[in-house]
Amino acid sequence: MPNFGFEALVVLLILLPGFFAAHIVQSLCTRPQQSEFDKVIEALLYSFVTYLVFTALIGQVPLSMRVEPDGQAKLVSVETRVGPLLWLGLIALAVALILSFSTNNDLHGRVLRKLRFTQRTARNSVWSDVFHEPSGYVQVELVDGRNVLGWLKYYSDTPEESSLYLEDAAWIGPDNTKVPVKGPGILLTKESGIRTIMFLDPGS
Repeated sequence: MPNFGFEALVVLLILLPGFFAAHIVQSLCTRPQQSEFDKVIEALLYSFVTYLVFTALIGQVPLSMRVEPDGQAKLVSVETRVGPLLWLGLIALAVALILSFSTNNDLHGRVLRKLRFTQRTARNSVWSDVFHEPSGYVQVELVDGRNVLGWLKYYSDTPEESSLYLEDAAWIGPDNTKVPVKGPGILLTKESGIRTIMFLDPGS
């Protein structure tokens, strides 16, 4: 195998676990907008953690290089080990799932705030913080003055989208009378103009 092929394979092997882990984290967590450079840096960090755990647990590399004389030149070949490669993929998956769980539940954010290293949460925005914690009935005030009550079922990932889906929904009249929505629920999109969201006690 030519040297450039071996070097390309090494680079791919270094980056692939990181990109695999980053893709899983992106699909499970709400993340800020990233440039291509940011994505590569994140993949390198995930790869570093993956290889660190891999080396500690497995203690061998997933591929090896063999150099054999071929006349005046040298023949370079790469041998892959299926077992270590599978372990590498599993470790990358485990790293991504653990990080996703910690981010969505703000585990490492709580620890760092308690130690006074930061005041930030592990999540992307206040919108995400608010909707990850409480659940139940909410009363939404729209910019036109209307109010709608319902069980919070789904919400958008970012405040820019600002969409909510409410089950068991009802419009609140001027005299606080409830006009039930005929159907399973109501979707309030960004165009609805959400002004405030009140999270109600179970007995309200």
